[in-house]
Amino acid sequence: MKLVALSSIFGIEHGNKFDLNKMSECGPGDRAVAFIGRSGERNGLVAFVEQLDNAKPYESGLITVALGGSALSSFVQPRPFYTAQNIDVLKPRSEMSLDVKLYYGLCIEANRFRYSTFGREANITLSKLLVPALECVPAWTNKAVETAVQEFCNDLQASVGA
Repeated sequence: MKLVALSSIFGIEHGNKFDLNKMSECGPGDRAVAFIGRSGERNGLVAFVEQLDNAKPYESGLITVALGGSALSSFVQPRPFYTAQNIDVLKPRSEMSLDVKLYYGLCIEANRFRYSTFGREANITLSKLLVPALECVPAWTNKAVETAVQEFCNDLQASVGA
């Protein structure tokens, strides 16, 4: 399997570096923006905040990676978002399906053992992290989410009919 630097597949930039305590929290309505922190749970979602006039949120579909805290927790964000400190945002350099983004999130997280919260953090080395080249992404990733949802629906329907 051919391995390449993460930065050859994704444009990587440091997130907004916002502090939640300096923002206005709100409910998850249409104008709310997701606030992504370093948590390894709930897609990294910490709160919903009001959109700032002077800062455009990142677009949905990008990958967030925690550099500290739950180091290398990686999530595809389903809605526009801002980030806390020590979060990198990955934007595919070429068109990429949700399934492939999720696969790369798993590849990134598989390197978690290399980092620690109070030791080596990923802020300097993330771009050099080796991951499978695009041409080496396994075929099973193709429509994996769609297949999983369909299987779940079939199982649910079978259990209701039983």
